[in-house]
Amino acid sequence: MNPTSEASPNSLIRVIGIGSGARAGICPGHAETILGAELLIASREHQELFPEFPGKRLAITSNMQEVTATCKAALGKFRVVVLGSGDPNFFGIGRYLISQLGAASVRIEPAASFMQTAFARAGLPWHEAALGSVHGKPIEIASALARHHPIVGLFTDPDNTPQAVARHLISTGFKGVTCHVVSRIGHPDEQIKSANLEETAGQTFPEPNVLILVHREPPRRRLVLGLPEETFVHRKPKAGLITRREVRALAVANLHLAEDSVVWDIGAGSGSVAVECALFATQGHVYAIEKNAEDVQNICANVTAFGVLNVSPVHATAPEGLADLADPDAVFIGGTGGQMGYLLNEVLPRLKPGGRLVLTFATLENQAQAQAWFKERGIPMEITQIQVSRGVPILDLTRLEAQNPVTLMAITRPQVDPNTA
Repeated sequence: MNPTSEASPNSLIRVIGIGSGARAGICPGHAETILGAELLIASREHQELFPEFPGKRLAITSNMQEVTATCKAALGKFRVVVLGSGDPNFFGIGRYLISQLGAASVRIEPAASFMQTAFARAGLPWHEAALGSVHGKPIEIASALARHHPIVGLFTDPDNTPQAVARHLISTGFKGVTCHVVSRIGHPDEQIKSANLEETAGQTFPEPNVLILVHREPPRRRLVLGLPEETFVHRKPKAGLITRREVRALAVANLHLAEDSVVWDIGAGSGSVAVECALFATQGHVYAIEKNAEDVQNICANVTAFGVLNVSPVHATAPEGLADLADPDAVFIGGTGGQMGYLLNEVLPRLKPGGRLVLTFATLENQAQAQAWFKERGIPMEITQIQVSRGVPILDLTRLEAQNPVTLMAITRPQVDPNTA
């Protein structure tokens, strides 16, 4: 049984969804609840559905802090109803209110989601679609989803319109995508338009609307370890401040990532390791910690280019910048800033038991410091030296050019905390 089903009317904020049928689609019980409230919080459009409402009203605009404060103040004192579109818990106000007030204080009564209705109008199944929103969010979400899914449904907004999304997809190399735009759902002027990306980019559409993207050929997701250095934006003094592809491939492989892993990339540089981790841990999150401002800008550029919105660049020096991050399942340390012991003392206790820590060293001194630190605590190490030579042309021949050797060290955090004495 719903734990809030026996609660008094004043102890809950009731969030009722308004579907495509507007007031005619609301069941009598919900209409009675709305008209019996003392405070109605809704958009002006939804408030107009109940002109006879006798109580106080608060219009929802961009005033979410005011809405939250009003709901908190009214809890237990007044009967409050909040109206949302479709299913308020699906990219809507219901989810927000639960995050602010707690699930025990919010009762959601959903209607059919406008996303569900849009797919029905377009004659498309939605059980295998990837669903998201660019409403008040980065437009790159569209390309991130479309890169890996054959069908994508998106809520839009006045800035991230269907035509803006189409132009973004064109600029990031997408082809062969059909756009279905379902506008003004439930209104007399409801319409649906279907076109390719180029045609959609040149049109305008009534608001609000839902955008459905359908690939003519399902995208093939290729997971490649060790992408070429030139794939990434990075600073380029001498050999370049980026983890070499061969080293990167072995480092990511040794992190033993799962689809939902939380990863720290400390001393992230260009973010090349963070990006490749994010391509594997698609349901997880990667924090790319970097102290150099120019490199942080490069990380942001690479996040956008690869559409990996599960990467958060963190402009900070480790370990000070780690305090507010989620505890990791895996950590890669590519740079210590001369604070090896201090950094390891902070990182290892945060690493989840059984998690993986991978470090790379270009100098013998840093390797020796790390090796001594782990040895003192009885933590087994896996040590590999990576010596790579790459073929380069010489006249009409090929010679092998040696790269600087790099040592890779990997450990698994013990299930029981090691002795840190």
